Amino acid sequence: MLAEEDVRAGVEIVRVETFEDAEREHYPGSPTILIDGEDICPMPPGTHYAPACRTYVLDDGRFSPLPSVLMIRRAVRAAKANLKNPTQ
Repeated sequence: MLAEEDVRAGVEIVRVETFEDAEREHYPGSPTILIDGEDICPMPPGTHYAPACRTYVLDDGRFSPLPSVLMIRRAVRAAKANLKNPTQ
């Protein structure tokens, strides 16, 4: 998908195996996708961090264990746009 959006970026996989790892990484569950350190689907304040599964709410209101391709694509496009138009 990154190539389709003309984005050249590395992908880093971080293993989160313990509650301590989850707290340190601010990890709300698997899978979590960060772009430039920002979650593509930010969690609300007070979220508990744990080495567990994560649930995403899709655009149609259904729950999913994975973010949709559209969610990821929107986040990639937004990050790309921010690089072109940084705020001052």
